[in-house]
Amino acid sequence: MLRRPGLLLPALAVLVLALGLVELRGVGAPPTPLHRAFGRGSTIVLVHGLGSRAEHWLPVARKLARQFRVVLLELPGHGSSDMPEPFSLDRATEALGQALAAESREPVILVGHSVGGLVAVSEALAQPLRVRGLVLVETLLEPQVGGAERDAMLRALDDDYDGLLRSAFTAFGRDSAQGFELYREAASVDSINLKRWIRLALTADLARAASRLSMPVLAVLAPHSWPPSEPWPVTAAAMGYGRIPDVRAVRIENCGHFIMLDRPDELARVIGRFAAHPLGEPIARR
Repeated sequence: MLRRPGLLLPALAVLVLALGLVELRGVGAPPTPLHRAFGRGSTIVLVHGLGSRAEHWLPVARKLARQFRVVLLELPGHGSSDMPEPFSLDRATEALGQALAAESREPVILVGHSVGGLVAVSEALAQPLRVRGLVLVETLLEPQVGGAERDAMLRALDDDYDGLLRSAFTAFGRDSAQGFELYREAASVDSINLKRWIRLALTADLARAASRLSMPVLAVLAPHSWPPSEPWPVTAAAMGYGRIPDVRAVRIENCGHFIMLDRPDELARVIGRFAAHPLGEPIARR
């Protein structure tokens, strides 16, 4: 597999539940995460990433709400949303599904950033009739670290949690000032919850399961994820998109991992265009 050195730290924002750690039959429903909606029209649901918050989507949501009904949804264990017990991707997916069912009777455009994209993929696989189109913003579908490197990161969760968090989130920023602010926000999330997400994060691999996605998928990437000199098929293979039946890709220039903060107008335009015409030609856009 082609490794992407620039994504080793962002790989912390990849959720996993391929481990099959818990048998969930008989477990009660997880708490429904906080969600709020505004605007009118067909529904677009925006899911933030690990250590982030729903408000990061507001610059994009305000633009989209001129034409669509927009729902902002919190990940479990973030903000005011409780963590499901036991915690797993299946449980996070179930919580997302409850929020979707409460917000719309019609299929939605589901948008996820980073780890939120993995929860969105899991929901689209579990309940394909709820999702008419899937937008994955800076989402990795397979891990970029393994072996000794992954083990070192897991040890750092206990030995140097703050240092690990600082390194990861400052790397996400478009510059050092934004990176430090992202780190401060992540550090404000309950460390027990965030450590559980990160521990699960480092072994996720949804690339094979993504071959079963039945709806159109749009990958929206920054230049550090999809280098300008690299053909889309190479990037798709490295990030786990190669098996998705109907996928197209857009690279947004001059931004870091948090595209919704760096280029909100352009991201809103891309999402809105896809929401209006999700069945367009499955081509990569450079």
